[in-house]
Amino acid sequence: MKRLLLLGETEIWAHWTVLPAVLFLTVAEGPRRVGLGLLALLLHELGHLLTARGLGHRVRSLELWPFGAALSVEGGTGGRGSLPVTLAGPLCGLAAAGMSLLLLRLVPQTGGVMEPFFLMNLTLSAVNLLPAEPLDGGRALSALLARPLGARRARRCTAWTGLLLGGALLALGVYGAFLGVGSESALLFAGFLLFSGIRAIWGEDRALEELIDRQASLRAGRPVEVREAALLGDRTAGEALRALRRGRYTLIRVVDGEGRMIGTLDEGALLQGLLRRGENITLRELVFSV
Repeated sequence: MKRLLLLGETEIWAHWTVLPAVLFLTVAEGPRRVGLGLLALLLHELGHLLTARGLGHRVRSLELWPFGAALSVEGGTGGRGSLPVTLAGPLCGLAAAGMSLLLLRLVPQTGGVMEPFFLMNLTLSAVNLLPAEPLDGGRALSALLARPLGARRARRCTAWTGLLLGGALLALGVYGAFLGVGSESALLFAGFLLFSGIRAIWGEDRALEELIDRQASLRAGRPVEVREAALLGDRTAGEALRALRRGRYTLIRVVDGEGRMIGTLDEGALLQGLLRRGENITLRELVFSV
């Protein structure tokens, strides 16, 4: 990740894969289409960002990826409360598509720009409503399924849906390429869905397995190296789990924005919080619920 700029209190980051993806699409689709596509993506993400702020959430960061972005919201917007923020992006894109279509009808001379811009906003909104991880449709589905199934099972459902959709799209793209009607964008998007689905399932499973294995070692009387990490209290349990796995930490010191200690969480408390409350509970909430 590379930090691009600071928008108010929100840090804008870009993943390293954004640059090669933009260069690839510029060669394949042309600079005008890529420019309009980036503008449509910007409007989409602004819909998420402004809705989150309008609902009183503090947005810590916006991470840009080749086919979208991810908001990091203080305190999380888990459960059904995340639906307005999640759906705001596609709705903003549909509104932009409607405005561009209206302008196209009123001023036909703008067709060279407004027609592809209309199609891009419409396509971006429709694609993002697919029930796959990490698209908006997948997040909305996870929010709806979180109550009956639990947050972890709901997320796994959308991850597997993304794998199935990615595999189907990849097969169609390869078949289309043999017929001479294939799209490089479709193949790239299929790869993105497959990568995201595998990352969501494999990454979470590996992190939980390592956590459970260390707990079993302690119960068996075997020593476990203790390594500490400090995290802000507004980070979610899911973010903490991934941070523990990356740094192989075993104890979290939870601090506030000024660096003052709020409390500590060991792996057992984090694991119980994840299994009982889901990954969107904050570390601050976990500390006070232990």
